[in-house]
Amino acid sequence: MALIVQKYGGSSLASPKHIQIAADRIKALRLSGAEVVVVVSAMGHTTDHLLKLAAKTVKVPPSRELDMLLTAGERVSMSLLAMSLQERKVPAISFTGSQSGIITTSDHSQAKILEIRPQRIQEELQKGKVVIIAGFQGVSREKEITTLGRGGSDTTAVALAAVLKAERCDILTDVEGIFSADPRLVSKARLFEKLTYDECLELASLGAKMQPRSIELAKRFQVKVWIGSSQNSQGTGTKVGFENGEDKMEKPSIKGIATKDGFHYFSTKADLKSLADFFQASGSTLRFFNQGSDRTSFLCEESQVESLREFFRKSESDYQEIEKVSIVSVVGEGVSNSKDVLPKCLDALVTIGEPNLILISNSLSLTIAVPSARKALLTQLLHKELIEKEF
Repeated sequence: MALIVQKYGGSSLASPKHIQIAADRIKALRLSGAEVVVVVSAMGHTTDHLLKLAAKTVKVPPSRELDMLLTAGERVSMSLLAMSLQERKVPAISFTGSQSGIITTSDHSQAKILEIRPQRIQEELQKGKVVIIAGFQGVSREKEITTLGRGGSDTTAVALAAVLKAERCDILTDVEGIFSADPRLVSKARLFEKLTYDECLELASLGAKMQPRSIELAKRFQVKVWIGSSQNSQGTGTKVGFENGEDKMEKPSIKGIATKDGFHYFSTKADLKSLADFFQASGSTLRFFNQGSDRTSFLCEESQVESLREFFRKSESDYQEIEKVSIVSVVGEGVSNSKDVLPKCLDALVTIGEPNLILISNSLSLTIAVPSARKALLTQLLHKELIEKEF
């Protein structure tokens, strides 16, 4: 009997009606003969609501207590979904992360999974039950409740699929899969039927709707992942790791134009090593940077901006800052070696009347930083030139 792990995101569980639709889908899968393990996120914007609630209550919420608070969201989802399945005569039981045997590091709000002890899950599966697990959470070896950080439910699902040797892991969201660009920006964005792990990982790290951490885990343990809509029963979606892509011989295989918002641009004469030390101390990685003859330019996420400004003030370093910056990335095998991609990117920048703030390439992507107001136009131009003409 095949074992399938399914993960339902917050938008897929946003209301009682959404939960009922998920229950119907799970029932159909169970009746097809599959064993089913379900991982759930908190309903809708519950996590954001709980964070705001904590911020209104205290100035600095203690990390331990914040984890205790946030894990309540997934517990609501798992309980309601179990109730809905039981009403449909489908035997089901819900478990928290700790009850599921998910053992993590003790780092509150950003814990890593160390191991999973799935005995209780396996016992309930043997009884014919659907097992519903609260994502995003686990327990440390010190018996403290922990959370895995944003997107932790995807990581939970893939990790469970690896340990349970599932046939595949379904990530069910509010979109039909991974597209060649954000469909809200590009009307002709193409839904990918399949991607390699590396292609999906690069798209995810640069803004596509998938968590890079979960794809890294899927690649390491060779977990097959299907990404699709929880509201669509037609089966369309994106398969990751099922088989190789359909690359054209001797041509760069451009997979998509990924976008990501929420950056600030900085340019400074501060020493690069001191900058690297700052980012390391804050638990972040210095990405998207260019080092010129006398200045270093880089991008910083919103959450790091205030502490970075304080660093510049204390070190008395001169710096320039531009707010509301986005990255637009061309992703695909052979991008950096192509004689066509870079010129077309530069032509597009001329067309929109913007110099690039930062331009970085590697074997799988070429990334451009531009003011957020120009993101949509640049994405549309690059998609038309690099992808639509290759359809």
